[in-house]
Amino acid sequence: MPVILARIDDRLIHGQVTVGWSERLRPDRILLANNAIAADPWQTRVYSSTVPPDIDVSILPVSKAAASLGEPEHQDERVLLLTGSAEEMAELVRIGVPITEVNVGGLHFGPGKREMLPFVYVDRQDLKAFTRLLEMGMTLSAQQVPGGREYLLDEEQIREMGEKF
Repeated sequence: MPVILARIDDRLIHGQVTVGWSERLRPDRILLANNAIAADPWQTRVYSSTVPPDIDVSILPVSKAAASLGEPEHQDERVLLLTGSAEEMAELVRIGVPITEVNVGGLHFGPGKREMLPFVYVDRQDLKAFTRLLEMGMTLSAQQVPGGREYLLDEEQIREMGEKF
């Protein structure tokens, strides 16, 4: 499965993904890699129901999501890969998901988080995962919506953000 977008967004499958990014990229499948959602049949149904009927959806634990990307029956699909956290995306890359770029979408304010960009709030755990992604050769960019401003994230920015904690 060629991954046409690997996106970190704590809202998971929502309007910006199903309308904005999907209309722009035309994926055949949205693959949500999230252990908690995959373990909950009710949440799996809710998230699946928000995807347009012409797009397949898979909601899998992180380890199974990585394996599914290599399945022969899905080799011709264009996949929009989603995780709810930088840590989940770093784990996918660590176990061999073939991507080179990661899009950071909405990471919202919460306890212990600080503003990195107007739509990206991070804590130390996020910064460690961003650093791991960069160390594994990923290009990190933050972009809220298709056509919106894209911000490249580099080691220096992440280090400077870490100094604010």
